[in-house]
Amino acid sequence: MERMRIVALILIALALRSFSDPSSLRAQEKPDSAKEYQREELGVNPYTAPSVADIFQQLDDLKPLPFEQLKRDFPQATHSGREQMGMVFGGLIADGFLIVECQKSNLVEDLGRVLLRQARSLGVGDRVMRHSASLTELGKRGDWTAMRKELIATQKDVEQSMIELRDQKMAHLISLGGWLRGLEIAAGAVETNYTPARAAALWQRDLINYFAEEIKTLPPPLVHTPLFDKIRAGVGNIRTLLNHAPPDNMSLDEVKALHAQALELNRAIASAG
Repeated sequence: MERMRIVALILIALALRSFSDPSSLRAQEKPDSAKEYQREELGVNPYTAPSVADIFQQLDDLKPLPFEQLKRDFPQATHSGREQMGMVFGGLIADGFLIVECQKSNLVEDLGRVLLRQARSLGVGDRVMRHSASLTELGKRGDWTAMRKELIATQKDVEQSMIELRDQKMAHLISLGGWLRGLEIAAGAVETNYTPARAAALWQRDLINYFAEEIKTLPPPLVHTPLFDKIRAGVGNIRTLLNHAPPDNMSLDEVKALHAQALELNRAIASAG
């Protein structure tokens, strides 16, 4: 009961932050389709897939992004655990955000190919295949606005397939992987050009609190694997940092610590399992 109350409070806070007019808020209160009812039933909400549009907006606010400092090689390893594959997929979506923001058309085809490979490992390759082809075509044309929409649609399609399989935990893990890579990118961008105003974009205390609690609900055999021991500890460190950092005056040292912790977790997720 207490956990349900906390989640409800978080969702209320998100709604108040995200919508500026009452009509928009009312539209959020009532699911308008069978899919939305299904999502609510399984606990899939704006936190289980931190809106990719929100992450795009965060990166917009931090432009110009130092691509050479923030890029990474696409994960190529074969991962033994489906949960790890899910987090890798989420991280690749965040890599796509960076590519779009920096308009790196030469990397789009590789991104689409790696996304498709990971989607096949998750058993949702058919749903991602058309997105992969579309991403490649849009990248060649330099239609970055449309490519944003296609990345959003890609994550939503994979998330929906998990919902249909009633595998909401996987939806959470895909989202966690995307958020952690997005946090690494954003913190790295702030670190290279620090101001308190830019650092304020990193203060996502409600999100890290949500993810930290969600990790506790994973099955014990999964939670106590070496990878998830590391993730649980790292997310706990991020939670402690953000819960103590002032929202409008995060220091450069705190930004560096946040970046280092996110980087360490993403490397662990991307490594062979």
